[in-house]
Amino acid sequence: MEAPICLIENTANGKFVVNPKAIDILSRFSQPAVVVAIVGLYRTGKSYLMNKLAGAQKGFNLGATIQAETKGIWMWCVPHPLKENHTLVLLDTEGLGDVEKGDSKNDKWIFTLAVLLSSTMVYNSKGTIDQDALDKLKFVGEFTELIKVKSKENDNEEAEFSRHFPSFVWAIRDFHLSLEIEGNKVSADKYLENAIANKEVEKTKKDKKYNDLRESIRMYFGNRKCFVFDFPTIDNKTLQTLENVADDKLNANFVTQCKEFCDYIWEKADTKMLNDTITVTGHRLGELAKIYTDAVSNSKFACMEDAVVSLAEKENKMAVQEAAQHFEDGMKKIVLPTKTLDDFLTQSSQYEEEARLIFMKRSFRDNNQQFLEEYLKNIHKKKEEFSAMNEEKSREVCRALIKKLSADFEKALKEATYHTQGGHAKFKEDLKAIETKYNVESGKGVKVEEVLQEFIKSQQSSEIIIIQEDNALNQKQKQEEEENARKKIVAMEEELKRLQEVQKEQKVEEERDNIQKTFDKLMEKMEEDRRIMNEKLDQVIRQKERNQQLYMDQGLPRHANMYQEQIKDIKQEQKEESGPAWYEPIVSTFKKVAGELSTLLHLLTASPFPAGSQQLDRLSADTGGEEQR
Repeated sequence: MEAPICLIENTANGKFVVNPKAIDILSRFSQPAVVVAIVGLYRTGKSYLMNKLAGAQKGFNLGATIQAETKGIWMWCVPHPLKENHTLVLLDTEGLGDVEKGDSKNDKWIFTLAVLLSSTMVYNSKGTIDQDALDKLKFVGEFTELIKVKSKENDNEEAEFSRHFPSFVWAIRDFHLSLEIEGNKVSADKYLENAIANKEVEKTKKDKKYNDLRESIRMYFGNRKCFVFDFPTIDNKTLQTLENVADDKLNANFVTQCKEFCDYIWEKADTKMLNDTITVTGHRLGELAKIYTDAVSNSKFACMEDAVVSLAEKENKMAVQEAAQHFEDGMKKIVLPTKTLDDFLTQSSQYEEEARLIFMKRSFRDNNQQFLEEYLKNIHKKKEEFSAMNEEKSREVCRALIKKLSADFEKALKEATYHTQGGHAKFKEDLKAIETKYNVESGKGVKVEEVLQEFIKSQQSSEIIIIQEDNALNQKQKQEEEENARKKIVAMEEELKRLQEVQKEQKVEEERDNIQKTFDKLMEKMEEDRRIMNEKLDQVIRQKERNQQLYMDQGLPRHANMYQEQIKDIKQEQKEESGPAWYEPIVSTFKKVAGELSTLLHLLTASPFPAGSQQLDRLSADTGGEEQR
């Protein structure tokens, strides 16, 4: 994008509307998105920092008057300066506290959308972190009314926020104090932590309100960072045209601080994730923007779980469609007929592998394996269709070749050339010559034996008549020749039946192999998701244990006990996730699909997985052995 575009428009009637053009832009890239949003009071220089993050002097409108410039949420997508194959999505939000709007609900939802869409949220303020600055963050204390993590009633909703909320960066502009606490120099981060620390003793309701806001900030935003910025310049005219001012004309400390801020965001801001394991791409970000904006516009609370479910359904449908289309497009490249069935299966397996990767990459949260089943059946159906096309093309080629090679032979039959003394010998000689020429021709495909048998069998009645009319043969010889002709047909039928069984087994083995590969890939993916989620939960537990100990040390048992309950719930979730319930639906789906596929009908009572499957054997051992399996 050469310039920012409005992502979510704040209309005159107070409704939020997603811009279709912006959604179209987001839909064009499938790279992971690092989403950085900035919020804060209007006229505090938010847009300047966002332009710096974009690596540009101009972009987001800075404005130079007392009126708020940015309306709604504006978006700028740029290549990430450090992370290869990632997109940096910058969201510049409408300034809070716009006197022209005078609507706290408007500010509340702007703040909420920024939290829901970003992986890192920058809160921009001026002066110092005092009570007034913290009061501007009052929306944090209202998140339980605005945002739900789960659709069902959840007694511990607040504990869930820290797992799903973005990293929090406080940028303090025009900072004019010394970073000291009780005469000791401290870092900006220590300054922030001190400012949001609880009063050790709650004597009044005012003390409780004081503590609750700070507690919410610490609980919801577990990963916190602070930057302070000097005045960029003391010249008022320069301030009004910062987008046109070179860095060497600004306060050197301010320039250095801006660089440190940008370096931190570029290096530390994470990719936007859902449920710890689902990477948000441009397309997914656009869908989330639509889902959350719709909730805001209808004055509902925004439910994260519902958003993920809605997004998963759309993404899984697209995963099935894209994978199936890729497989079909690939199969269309195969030159039909293939020389052998092996050639066909080898090429189809290659395109199935590519389709499998596409499906696995895009599909997520397919809890009932509904879309996995649809994917497997779609691929199987398309493969069968192309297999039938391959066979039919082979028949066409073989029949055309037989027709060409047997033209003189058919003419001789029509003219009764073989209905003479010694005619049968000539008949067999000419028929053998056709068979020989037919066999040496290339490019006939997988139905070569079937079409040859079809041709020879079609000549059987003519041959019997020729034998009976051949006076060079005595009665015994005629009987022997007729018997030999029939035996040849029987032998060819048996050989054809044997070849068909071999081909059927080839298809079965190939189907088994591809189903097994899909199973293995899915298990790898889900095991990796579980590993990442457990790591995330371990981080959350450690963070909450630190907070618990802090409150114990401060003599605040009410707060310490609250964290203890949260830790207990998270550990219970980890325990449940480690049991067999997470993989049993997957195994059931694969068995069901394998049993239904037409090429595996004779395996209805067997496992769809090869004996000794390491994945299943290991899972069985992990969960109680063969009985559990």
